Amino acid sequence: MVLVGCLTALAACVWFVLVLRYNDMVVGAAIFLTVTSIFTSDFLAVHTGSMTLTLDRVWLFCLVIQLVYNFKTGRFVLREFQTSDICLAAFLAWLVARTLMEPLGEQIKGQPSTVMHLLNGYLIPAFLYWLIRFSRVDKKRIQPAIIILLIFGVYLGMTAFLEIAKMWSLVFPKHIADPTIGIHFGRARGPMIQSVRLGVCLNLCLAVLWTCVWWLHPKSKLAWGLVIAISPILLLGIYLTYTRSIWMGAAAIVIISMFTLLEGKIRAVALGGLFVSTVVAGLIIGPSLVAFKREYSEAETRESTYMRAAFAYVSWQMIFDRPIMGFGFNQFQVYNRPYLDDRTTNIRLESIRGYVHHNSYASLVVDLGLIGGVLYGITVIAFGRSTIE
Repeated sequence: MVLVGCLTALAACVWFVLVLRYNDMVVGAAIFLTVTSIFTSDFLAVHTGSMTLTLDRVWLFCLVIQLVYNFKTGRFVLREFQTSDICLAAFLAWLVARTLMEPLGEQIKGQPSTVMHLLNGYLIPAFLYWLIRFSRVDKKRIQPAIIILLIFGVYLGMTAFLEIAKMWSLVFPKHIADPTIGIHFGRARGPMIQSVRLGVCLNLCLAVLWTCVWWLHPKSKLAWGLVIAISPILLLGIYLTYTRSIWMGAAAIVIISMFTLLEGKIRAVALGGLFVSTVVAGLIIGPSLVAFKREYSEAETRESTYMRAAFAYVSWQMIFDRPIMGFGFNQFQVYNRPYLDDRTTNIRLESIRGYVHHNSYASLVVDLGLIGGVLYGITVIAFGRSTIE
Protein backbone atom coordinates (compact mmCIF):
# COMPACT_ATOMS: atom_id res chain seq x y z
CA MET A 1 0.00 0.00 0.00
CA VAL A 2 2.92 2.32 0.77
CA LEU A 3 4.39 1.65 -2.69
CA VAL A 4 1.02 2.36 -4.35
CA GLY A 5 0.71 5.59 -2.39
CA CYS A 6 4.20 6.71 -3.36
CA LEU A 7 3.59 5.95 -7.04
CA THR A 8 0.27 7.80 -6.97
CA ALA A 9 1.92 10.81 -5.35
CA LEU A 10 4.72 10.74 -7.94
CA ALA A 11 2.23 10.61 -10.81
CA ALA A 12 0.26 13.48 -9.25
CA CYS A 13 3.45 15.56 -9.01
CA VAL A 14 4.27 14.93 -12.67
CA TRP A 15 0.78 15.94 -13.77
CA PHE A 16 0.92 18.99 -11.51
CA VAL A 17 4.17 20.15 -13.15
CA LEU A 18 2.60 19.71 -16.59
CA VAL A 19 -0.43 21.74 -15.48
CA LEU A 20 1.82 24.55 -14.28
CA ARG A 21 3.72 24.54 -17.56
CA TYR A 22 0.87 24.41 -20.06
CA ASN A 23 -2.35 25.41 -18.28
CA ASP A 24 -4.03 28.70 -19.15
CA MET A 25 -5.90 30.69 -16.50
CA VAL A 26 -9.05 31.07 -18.60
CA VAL A 27 -9.14 27.32 -19.22
CA GLY A 28 -8.38 26.72 -15.55
CA ALA A 29 -11.34 28.86 -14.51
CA ALA A 30 -13.64 26.99 -16.92
CA ILE A 31 -12.41 23.66 -15.54
CA PHE A 32 -13.04 24.88 -11.99
CA LEU A 33 -16.64 25.77 -12.84
CA THR A 34 -17.30 22.33 -14.30
CA VAL A 35 -15.51 20.48 -11.49
CA THR A 36 -17.19 22.41 -8.67
CA SER A 37 -20.59 21.84 -10.32
CA ILE A 38 -20.31 18.16 -11.26
CA PHE A 39 -17.91 16.63 -8.75
CA THR A 40 -19.38 18.08 -5.55
CA SER A 41 -18.84 16.84 -2.01
CA ASP A 42 -21.78 14.48 -2.55
CA PHE A 43 -19.75 12.84 -5.32
CA LEU A 44 -16.39 12.62 -3.55
CA ALA A 45 -15.09 14.04 -0.28
CA VAL A 46 -12.01 13.08 1.72
CA HIS A 47 -12.14 14.10 5.38
CA THR A 48 -8.72 14.90 6.84
CA GLY A 49 -9.18 16.08 10.40
CA SER A 50 -10.84 19.50 10.40
CA MET A 51 -10.61 19.87 6.60
CA THR A 52 -12.69 18.26 3.88
CA LEU A 53 -10.96 17.83 0.53
CA THR A 54 -13.04 17.87 -2.65
CA LEU A 55 -11.93 17.92 -6.26
CA ASP A 56 -12.85 21.57 -6.75
CA ARG A 57 -10.82 22.62 -3.70
CA VAL A 58 -7.82 20.68 -4.96
CA TRP A 59 -8.12 22.36 -8.36
CA LEU A 60 -8.51 25.77 -6.71
CA PHE A 61 -5.24 25.13 -4.86
CA CYS A 62 -3.65 24.29 -8.23
CA LEU A 63 -4.87 27.63 -9.60
CA VAL A 64 -3.31 29.47 -6.67
CA ILE A 65 0.03 27.77 -7.35
CA GLN A 66 -0.48 28.55 -11.04
CA LEU A 67 -0.88 32.23 -10.16
CA VAL A 68 2.44 32.24 -8.29
CA TYR A 69 4.12 30.40 -11.18
CA ASN A 70 2.73 32.86 -13.73
CA PHE A 71 3.96 35.78 -11.64
CA LYS A 72 7.47 34.31 -11.49
CA THR A 73 7.61 33.50 -15.22
CA GLY A 74 6.15 36.74 -16.53
CA ARG A 75 2.81 35.30 -17.64
CA PHE A 76 1.09 37.50 -15.05
CA VAL A 77 0.07 40.86 -16.53
CA LEU A 78 -0.26 43.68 -14.01
CA ARG A 79 -2.83 45.80 -15.83
CA GLU A 80 -4.06 49.16 -14.66
CA PHE A 81 -7.05 48.91 -12.36
CA GLN A 82 -10.30 50.02 -13.98
CA THR A 83 -13.23 51.64 -12.22
CA SER A 84 -15.03 48.29 -12.16
CA ASP A 85 -12.07 46.66 -10.33
CA ILE A 86 -12.03 49.37 -7.69
CA CYS A 87 -15.80 49.17 -7.19
CA LEU A 88 -15.67 45.39 -6.86
CA ALA A 89 -12.84 45.61 -4.32
CA ALA A 90 -14.78 48.20 -2.28
CA PHE A 91 -17.93 46.05 -2.27
CA LEU A 92 -15.99 42.93 -1.23
CA ALA A 93 -14.21 44.87 1.53
CA TRP A 94 -17.56 45.98 2.99
CA LEU A 95 -18.95 42.46 2.58
CA VAL A 96 -16.05 40.94 4.52
CA ALA A 97 -16.30 43.64 7.19
CA ARG A 98 -20.03 43.01 7.76
CA THR A 99 -19.28 39.29 7.90
CA LEU A 100 -16.65 39.61 10.60
CA MET A 101 -18.82 41.97 12.68
CA GLU A 102 -21.41 39.23 13.27
CA PRO A 103 -21.23 35.65 14.62
CA LEU A 104 -19.78 33.25 12.03
CA GLY A 105 -21.38 30.08 13.34
CA GLU A 106 -24.71 28.63 12.24
CA GLN A 107 -27.25 30.32 14.48
CA ILE A 108 -30.27 28.20 13.66
CA LYS A 109 -30.90 24.85 12.04
CA GLY A 110 -30.94 25.04 8.25
CA GLN A 111 -29.06 28.32 8.00
CA PRO A 112 -26.23 28.18 5.45
CA SER A 113 -22.70 28.43 6.80
CA THR A 114 -21.70 32.09 6.77
CA VAL A 115 -18.04 31.43 5.95
CA MET A 116 -18.83 28.98 3.12
CA HIS A 117 -21.47 31.34 1.74
CA LEU A 118 -18.91 34.15 1.69
CA LEU A 119 -16.23 32.00 0.05
CA ASN A 120 -18.35 30.15 -2.52
CA GLY A 121 -20.71 32.98 -3.35
CA TYR A 122 -18.36 35.94 -3.53
CA LEU A 123 -14.65 35.55 -2.80
CA ILE A 124 -13.86 32.56 -5.03
CA PRO A 125 -15.73 34.02 -8.05
CA ALA A 126 -13.91 37.32 -7.50
CA PHE A 127 -10.60 35.44 -7.29
CA LEU A 128 -11.32 33.68 -10.59
CA TYR A 129 -12.25 37.00 -12.20
CA TRP A 130 -8.97 38.59 -11.17
CA LEU A 131 -7.03 35.51 -12.30
CA ILE A 132 -8.39 36.04 -15.79
CA ARG A 133 -8.21 39.82 -15.55
CA PHE A 134 -4.45 39.76 -14.99
CA SER A 135 -3.60 36.92 -17.37
CA ARG A 136 -2.74 37.06 -21.06
CA VAL A 137 -6.05 36.55 -22.85
CA ASP A 138 -6.58 36.45 -26.60
CA LYS A 139 -8.96 34.76 -29.01
CA LYS A 140 -6.70 31.74 -29.46
CA ARG A 141 -6.36 31.13 -25.71
CA ILE A 142 -10.04 31.61 -24.92
CA GLN A 143 -11.45 29.10 -27.42
CA PRO A 144 -10.58 25.95 -25.38
CA ALA A 145 -12.38 27.48 -22.39
CA ILE A 146 -15.45 28.15 -24.54
CA ILE A 147 -15.44 24.55 -25.76
CA ILE A 148 -15.28 23.30 -22.16
CA LEU A 149 -18.23 25.48 -21.14
CA LEU A 150 -20.33 24.41 -24.14
CA ILE A 151 -19.68 20.72 -23.44
CA PHE A 152 -20.60 21.44 -19.83
CA GLY A 153 -23.83 23.12 -20.95
CA VAL A 154 -24.82 20.22 -23.24
CA TYR A 155 -24.18 17.80 -20.37
CA LEU A 156 -26.38 19.86 -18.04
CA GLY A 157 -29.18 20.15 -20.61
CA MET A 158 -29.17 16.42 -21.32
CA THR A 159 -29.02 15.63 -17.59
CA ALA A 160 -32.04 17.86 -16.98
CA PHE A 161 -34.02 15.95 -19.61
CA LEU A 162 -32.97 12.56 -18.19
CA GLU A 163 -34.04 13.67 -14.71
CA ILE A 164 -37.52 14.71 -15.78
CA ALA A 165 -37.84 11.55 -17.89
CA LYS A 166 -36.75 9.55 -14.77
CA MET A 167 -34.08 7.72 -16.78
CA TRP A 168 -31.95 7.39 -13.67
CA SER A 169 -29.63 4.72 -15.05
CA LEU A 170 -28.26 7.28 -17.53
CA VAL A 171 -27.86 10.11 -15.03
CA PHE A 172 -24.36 10.99 -13.80
CA PRO A 173 -23.38 11.47 -11.01
CA LYS A 174 -25.71 8.99 -9.33
CA HIS A 175 -26.40 11.16 -6.29
CA ILE A 176 -28.72 13.26 -8.50
CA ALA A 177 -31.27 10.42 -8.24
CA ASP A 178 -31.24 10.49 -4.43
CA PRO A 179 -34.28 12.48 -3.16
CA THR A 180 -32.73 12.76 0.33
CA ILE A 181 -29.81 14.86 -0.96
CA GLY A 182 -30.25 18.54 -1.79
CA ILE A 183 -33.58 20.16 -2.64
CA HIS A 184 -36.03 20.48 -5.55
CA PHE A 185 -36.26 16.75 -6.27
CA GLY A 186 -38.89 16.44 -9.00
CA ARG A 187 -37.50 19.34 -11.03
CA ALA A 188 -34.34 19.30 -13.09
CA ARG A 189 -31.60 20.10 -10.57
CA GLY A 190 -28.43 18.63 -12.06
CA PRO A 191 -25.32 17.57 -10.15
CA MET A 192 -25.67 20.69 -7.97
CA ILE A 193 -28.92 19.09 -6.66
CA GLN A 194 -30.55 22.52 -6.73
CA SER A 195 -32.63 23.85 -9.60
CA VAL A 196 -31.56 27.49 -9.33
CA ARG A 197 -27.85 26.66 -9.51
CA LEU A 198 -28.47 24.40 -12.49
CA GLY A 199 -30.39 27.17 -14.22
CA VAL A 200 -27.71 29.79 -13.55
CA CYS A 201 -25.04 27.56 -15.13
CA LEU A 202 -27.27 26.84 -18.15
CA ASN A 203 -27.92 30.56 -18.60
CA LEU A 204 -24.18 31.20 -18.45
CA CYS A 205 -23.52 28.59 -21.13
CA LEU A 206 -26.30 30.07 -23.29
CA ALA A 207 -24.75 33.56 -23.03
CA VAL A 208 -21.27 32.19 -23.82
CA LEU A 209 -22.61 30.30 -26.85
CA TRP A 210 -24.29 33.28 -28.48
CA THR A 211 -21.84 36.06 -27.65
CA CYS A 212 -18.64 34.11 -28.33
CA VAL A 213 -19.81 32.75 -31.67
CA TRP A 214 -20.80 36.27 -32.71
CA TRP A 215 -17.47 37.64 -31.46
CA LEU A 216 -15.07 34.95 -32.68
CA HIS A 217 -16.74 33.38 -35.73
CA PRO A 218 -19.52 35.69 -36.96
CA LYS A 219 -19.31 34.37 -40.55
CA SER A 220 -18.66 30.69 -39.85
CA LYS A 221 -21.49 28.39 -40.96
CA LEU A 222 -20.15 25.63 -38.72
CA ALA A 223 -20.21 27.91 -35.68
CA TRP A 224 -23.80 29.02 -36.33
CA GLY A 225 -24.72 25.40 -36.95
CA LEU A 226 -23.49 24.63 -33.44
CA VAL A 227 -25.62 27.50 -32.13
CA ILE A 228 -28.69 26.01 -33.81
CA ALA A 229 -27.84 22.54 -32.49
CA ILE A 230 -26.91 23.43 -28.90
CA SER A 231 -29.36 26.24 -28.10
CA PRO A 232 -32.46 23.96 -27.94
CA ILE A 233 -30.65 21.65 -25.49
CA LEU A 234 -29.75 24.56 -23.21
CA LEU A 235 -33.20 26.14 -23.47
CA LEU A 236 -34.88 22.81 -22.71
CA GLY A 237 -32.75 22.41 -19.60
CA ILE A 238 -33.60 25.97 -18.54
CA TYR A 239 -37.31 25.27 -18.96
CA LEU A 240 -37.14 21.99 -17.01
CA THR A 241 -35.78 23.74 -13.93
CA TYR A 242 -39.36 25.01 -13.50
CA THR A 243 -37.91 28.12 -11.85
CA ARG A 244 -39.38 31.49 -12.79
CA SER A 245 -36.28 33.50 -11.89
CA ILE A 246 -34.19 31.33 -14.22
CA TRP A 247 -36.70 31.83 -17.03
CA MET A 248 -36.50 35.58 -16.44
CA GLY A 249 -32.70 35.36 -16.59
CA ALA A 250 -32.87 33.53 -19.91
CA ALA A 251 -35.23 36.20 -21.25
CA ALA A 252 -32.80 38.90 -20.12
CA ILE A 253 -29.96 37.12 -21.95
CA VAL A 254 -32.03 37.06 -25.12
CA ILE A 255 -32.89 40.77 -24.86
CA ILE A 256 -29.34 41.87 -24.01
CA SER A 257 -27.90 39.69 -26.79
CA MET A 258 -30.27 41.17 -29.36
CA PHE A 259 -29.55 44.71 -28.19
CA THR A 260 -25.76 44.36 -28.19
CA LEU A 261 -25.13 41.97 -31.08
CA LEU A 262 -27.64 43.24 -33.63
CA GLU A 263 -27.63 46.63 -35.29
CA GLY A 264 -29.94 48.99 -37.14
CA LYS A 265 -33.29 47.84 -38.48
CA ILE A 266 -32.60 44.17 -37.72
CA ARG A 267 -32.27 44.99 -34.02
CA ALA A 268 -35.43 47.10 -34.02
CA VAL A 269 -37.45 44.38 -35.76
CA ALA A 270 -36.09 41.64 -33.49
CA LEU A 271 -36.75 43.56 -30.26
CA GLY A 272 -40.17 44.69 -31.47
CA GLY A 273 -41.15 41.14 -32.38
CA LEU A 274 -39.90 39.89 -29.04
CA PHE A 275 -41.93 42.54 -27.19
CA VAL A 276 -45.14 41.70 -29.05
CA SER A 277 -44.69 37.95 -28.59
CA THR A 278 -43.97 38.45 -24.88
CA VAL A 279 -47.15 40.47 -24.37
CA VAL A 280 -49.24 37.90 -26.22
CA ALA A 281 -47.67 35.02 -24.33
CA GLY A 282 -48.20 36.83 -21.04
CA LEU A 283 -51.90 37.27 -21.75
CA ILE A 284 -52.32 33.62 -22.75
CA ILE A 285 -50.17 31.76 -20.24
CA GLY A 286 -49.58 34.42 -17.59
CA PRO A 287 -51.91 32.88 -14.96
CA SER A 288 -50.30 29.46 -15.39
CA LEU A 289 -46.91 30.93 -14.48
CA VAL A 290 -48.23 31.70 -11.00
CA ALA A 291 -49.31 28.12 -10.37
CA PHE A 292 -47.92 25.09 -12.17
CA LYS A 293 -46.91 21.66 -10.98
CA ARG A 294 -43.30 21.40 -9.93
CA GLU A 295 -41.98 18.88 -7.39
CA TYR A 296 -45.16 19.30 -5.38
CA SER A 297 -48.68 20.48 -6.22
CA GLU A 298 -49.95 23.53 -8.09
CA ALA A 299 -51.29 24.94 -4.81
CA GLU A 300 -47.83 24.78 -3.24
CA THR A 301 -46.31 26.44 -6.28
CA ARG A 302 -48.88 29.22 -5.98
CA GLU A 303 -47.98 29.52 -2.30
CA SER A 304 -44.33 29.87 -3.32
CA THR A 305 -45.33 32.84 -5.48
CA TYR A 306 -47.24 34.53 -2.67
CA MET A 307 -44.29 34.02 -0.30
CA ARG A 308 -42.47 36.71 -2.27
CA ALA A 309 -44.81 39.29 -0.75
CA ALA A 310 -43.86 38.07 2.73
CA PHE A 311 -40.16 38.27 1.90
CA ALA A 312 -40.62 41.80 0.54
CA TYR A 313 -42.62 42.97 3.57
CA VAL A 314 -40.23 41.52 6.16
CA SER A 315 -37.21 42.81 4.23
CA TRP A 316 -38.65 46.33 4.13
CA GLN A 317 -39.28 46.30 7.89
CA MET A 318 -35.76 45.06 8.58
CA ILE A 319 -34.19 47.61 6.23
CA PHE A 320 -36.24 50.38 7.88
CA ASP A 321 -34.87 49.39 11.32
CA ARG A 322 -31.20 49.16 10.23
CA PRO A 323 -30.96 51.10 6.96
CA ILE A 324 -27.29 52.07 6.90
CA MET A 325 -25.25 49.01 7.92
CA GLY A 326 -27.82 46.23 7.81
CA PHE A 327 -27.96 43.18 10.08
CA GLY A 328 -24.73 41.53 8.90
CA PHE A 329 -23.98 39.12 6.09
CA ASN A 330 -26.07 35.92 6.11
CA GLN A 331 -28.10 37.06 9.14
CA PHE A 332 -31.61 37.24 7.63
CA GLN A 333 -32.79 34.00 9.22
CA VAL A 334 -31.25 34.92 12.56
CA TYR A 335 -32.91 38.31 12.97
CA ASN A 336 -36.18 37.96 11.04
CA ARG A 337 -38.04 35.95 13.67
CA PRO A 338 -39.54 38.92 15.60
CA TYR A 339 -40.74 40.42 12.31
CA LEU A 340 -42.64 37.25 11.44
CA ASP A 341 -44.88 37.84 14.47
CA ASP A 342 -46.24 41.08 12.98
CA ARG A 343 -50.06 40.88 12.92
CA THR A 344 -50.72 44.32 11.42
CA THR A 345 -50.75 42.87 7.89
CA ASN A 346 -52.82 40.23 6.12
CA ILE A 347 -49.72 38.79 4.47
CA ARG A 348 -48.92 35.30 5.77
CA LEU A 349 -45.50 36.11 7.18
CA GLU A 350 -45.21 32.75 8.91
CA SER A 351 -44.96 31.08 5.51
CA ILE A 352 -41.30 32.11 5.20
CA ARG A 353 -40.16 30.95 8.63
CA GLY A 354 -37.10 28.74 8.22
CA TYR A 355 -36.50 29.79 4.60
CA VAL A 356 -33.41 31.52 3.27
CA HIS A 357 -34.08 34.78 1.47
CA HIS A 358 -35.52 34.35 -2.04
CA ASN A 359 -34.56 37.79 -3.40
CA SER A 360 -30.84 38.38 -3.79
CA TYR A 361 -31.09 42.17 -4.02
CA ALA A 362 -33.36 42.62 -0.99
CA SER A 363 -31.19 40.15 0.89
CA LEU A 364 -28.08 42.21 0.15
CA VAL A 365 -29.64 45.39 1.52
CA VAL A 366 -30.96 43.57 4.61
CA ASP A 367 -27.52 42.10 5.28
CA LEU A 368 -25.23 44.94 4.18
CA GLY A 369 -27.47 47.99 4.49
CA LEU A 370 -27.70 50.84 2.04
CA ILE A 371 -23.90 51.05 2.01
CA GLY A 372 -23.63 47.53 0.62
CA GLY A 373 -26.60 47.99 -1.71
CA VAL A 374 -25.16 51.18 -3.20
CA LEU A 375 -21.68 49.64 -3.56
CA TYR A 376 -23.16 46.61 -5.32
CA GLY A 377 -25.26 48.78 -7.64
CA ILE A 378 -22.25 50.94 -8.54
CA THR A 379 -20.21 47.79 -9.22
CA VAL A 380 -22.83 46.40 -11.58
CA ILE A 381 -23.08 49.72 -13.45
CA ALA A 382 -19.28 49.97 -13.69
CA PHE A 383 -19.01 46.47 -15.16
CA GLY A 384 -21.84 47.22 -17.57
CA ARG A 385 -20.11 50.37 -18.81
CA SER A 386 -16.75 48.61 -19.18
CA THR A 387 -18.42 45.87 -21.21
CA ILE A 388 -20.10 48.33 -23.56
CA GLU A 389 -16.89 50.35 -23.98
